[in-house]
Amino acid sequence: MPVFKVSMKIIKKNLPLMLIYIFIFIMVSMIVKNLSGEGGETLSTYSDTKVPIAIIGEEHTALTEGISNALSEVSTLVELEDNKEAIQDALYFRAIYMVVRIPEGFTASVMSGNPLSLETKVIPGSTESVQVNMQINQFMKLTQLYLTGTSDLSEEKVAELVVNQLKNTTKVTMVAPDPKAVEGSLMPFFFNYLAYSYMFIMILGVSTVMRVFNRKEIKWRNACSPITSLSKSLQFLLANAVFAFGTWGILILLCLVFDARNIFKVNTLYFMLNSVVFALSVLGLGYLVGNLVKGREAVSAVANIITLSSCFISGVFVPQAFLGESVLRVASFFPTYWYVKANQQIANLTHFDFSSISGILSILLIELGFGAAFLAVSLAVGKRASQRA
Repeated sequence: MPVFKVSMKIIKKNLPLMLIYIFIFIMVSMIVKNLSGEGGETLSTYSDTKVPIAIIGEEHTALTEGISNALSEVSTLVELEDNKEAIQDALYFRAIYMVVRIPEGFTASVMSGNPLSLETKVIPGSTESVQVNMQINQFMKLTQLYLTGTSDLSEEKVAELVVNQLKNTTKVTMVAPDPKAVEGSLMPFFFNYLAYSYMFIMILGVSTVMRVFNRKEIKWRNACSPITSLSKSLQFLLANAVFAFGTWGILILLCLVFDARNIFKVNTLYFMLNSVVFALSVLGLGYLVGNLVKGREAVSAVANIITLSSCFISGVFVPQAFLGESVLRVASFFPTYWYVKANQQIANLTHFDFSSISGILSILLIELGFGAAFLAVSLAVGKRASQRA
């Protein structure tokens, strides 16, 4: 099988450049896995953090006491001497993040309906005091609401009602993901990012082999050889098939290793099926590039341009939800767009009846259509080149 052996030798010669993209896939996958935590979860639970603040009151009434009680719900109250140097030192050394000053006559102004503003001083550029400011605003709004609705309330009663109201909380229960689904795991990311490495490797490998066999002197020598055209074509297809599915197997194995928890889920089988169909469409694209591009350096440049441009606008690097409609409309002319779209739907699958997977099967047919179209155009270009020769 001389054609098969020569094809594999050409691929082996370009193997170092292809391995770079496999290593890129490995490194990016490891970084994402480490950043996402041991369990692969990208979301973490939220909990409030109480920041230290100081309250300096120029008067002491039931209402100012109510403000202190309300702020203690979202912050830690720190005793602080009322002088400029002590306040500046405390803010500078982060002993406190905010100083709230209650001015003289504050209670009377609130009860009269024209409240004085509370003076606040914060560390410039800090975000720790945002929740404290929200609590102050909420306290003032509720106070005015009670005073407007009921005119005979005392300041003690108003402070009690407002503080009790601010203590009310809403219980939030996070719904656990369906154990049958893989949404939230890293499997969709790995299979999406597989498109980048696989597309470049396939375009470079197939195009390089075709470029060599399409050289005029090589074609003439092959025409004089005792090997039939059918045998040469079959050996050439076999070499590309071995290369395509060998590369696919390596990348799939890496995907499964990096998210081993989801290996035995049905979704993973659909991810693999989608990647096989994508491999066939990219194989057709590699044939087309090989028939159109002649120079060795040009093949690498074209592979980079096609791979990067299609991955950027199709959702491999940036999720499709963040891309504009016009960008996605252009991306729909690439098989990468449909590959990523199918992965998104597969990640959400919890039922696997025909009605649930019919949309995914339609996308797989579109990907196969791309592969057939690339192959047909490639054959037409190759035939025209042969007639010219």
